Amino acid sequence: MITRTLFRPRAALIAVAAIGWSLGASAQLTPAGTSITNRATVNYSVGGLAQAPIESSPTGNTTPGAGLGTSTAFVVDNRVDLTVAEVGATATTTTPGTVNAFLRYTVLNTGNSPQGYAFTLAEEVTGSTFPAGNDDADFGLGSLVVRVDDGDGIFNAGDTATAIDTLNAGQTATVYVVSPSVPLTLLNGNRTNIRLQARVARPGTAGGTLETESVGANNPTQVEVVFADAGRDATESAVDQFVIQSAAITVTKSQNVLDDGFTTVNARAIPNALVEYTIGVTNTGLSPATGLAISDPIPTTTTFQTGLYAGGTDIAITGGLLPTCVAETPTDVNTDGCFRNGTGDLIVGAAALGSIAPAGAVTVKFTVRIK
Repeated sequence: MITRTLFRPRAALIAVAAIGWSLGASAQLTPAGTSITNRATVNYSVGGLAQAPIESSPTGNTTPGAGLGTSTAFVVDNRVDLTVAEVGATATTTTPGTVNAFLRYTVLNTGNSPQGYAFTLAEEVTGSTFPAGNDDADFGLGSLVVRVDDGDGIFNAGDTATAIDTLNAGQTATVYVVSPSVPLTLLNGNRTNIRLQARVARPGTAGGTLETESVGANNPTQVEVVFADAGRDATESAVDQFVIQSAAITVTKSQNVLDDGFTTVNARAIPNALVEYTIGVTNTGLSPATGLAISDPIPTTTTFQTGLYAGGTDIAITGGLLPTCVAETPTDVNTDGCFRNGTGDLIVGAAALGSIAPAGAVTVKFTVRIK
């Protein structure tokens, strides 16, 4: 009678592997290239007498004795996986004219080997939302650039790389999508959604050589490449959004004939009549409009009138820093922000007007006489 006691280390490995998959990306993955070896031993008896154990061999071993078998070995393959995410889950506000406005993303190497990454950008089609609000403005996609953080976590001049050369397994890199100059033509509330796509590349190639998946039968002695990301294409992406937060300025200008020399009721715009101009500036945006200044050329067929407002001043202001000001010529002698320059333009500057808060308004009045 022959009895055998079998040791099955492979079953134990399968159990460990199952646990590893359940742990997901948070588990420490066995690095690619790791050699895994083991050897089984069979103990048995014949006629009640214990025999010399026989060890296993990939080709089959029949020679009894310890150390006479051959270990079964294979190397761990390269499991390519990655995660791309935008940072913050909210839109990034910026203002027209901003230099180097940026979106922030992260790239996480969830595989088991160092990888590089190449990047592409795409603007989402109109109608897509992140997290709310349609993409309705083109920021000039051609001017957007990718910059990889140099490791300090702060966007600055040191962030010059446009691809990730090498990112070790389990490590995260920060990637910025930068608009060198936000167009001045964009309006308050405009949004644009930008998708950053990362494609796995071979480490050490600065993103220049894309990784390819191994094909054919498995070779246990070689490190082969398996794409394990959701799309099985070594590519992942995420969307972030620019939204314009600015002042939204509306400017109106009206005229009213005060006195035509004969009447102040239903007066007509005839020569020698006094005409009052009213300039209104309102802000319906989300940001204050600062450094407000108005310039208005006095018509050559009129003459600017002085001393008609409170305290013998030339201009009446509502909602500004000053209630009135004097428009000297040709320079602002008293530094109240108001003057008429050498070409006849009336200037009402920030010293008189200040800023307009959201939902705020400023009104400027001055008078001319028709020649």
